Amino acid sequence: MQQEANPNATAPFLLIQKPQELIRLFETLIDQKIREVMTTNAPVKNYYPDEDSPFLSSKDVEKIFKVSRQTINDWRKSELLQSVKIKSRRFFFKEQVEQLRTQLAQKKSVPG
Repeated sequence: MQQEANPNATAPFLLIQKPQELIRLFETLIDQKIREVMTTNAPVKNYYPDEDSPFLSSKDVEKIFKVSRQTINDWRKSELLQSVKIKSRRFFFKEQVEQLRTQLAQKKSVPG
């Protein structure tokens, strides 16, 4: 007769490092990952799901710029990007998105 493992049983947990050292280690790893993501955050090339359409959905724009929906809404409200609302969905002009993507890429490449 086999004994089933008790999910409530606690196994001993051995910390090799002090909690403060462990926290610093995690913070360092997180910082490294953030820097890695920021440096490899190149714009997505040719990310246009429907080549024939002059419009992109909000989701498409989010993926292209790797930003949140709120950022896209802020850009729309500040007239950085114009959009068209059709029923309950909002669409952006592909040409304007490409222009903004180029502008942002140029700003990132300028040392400052």
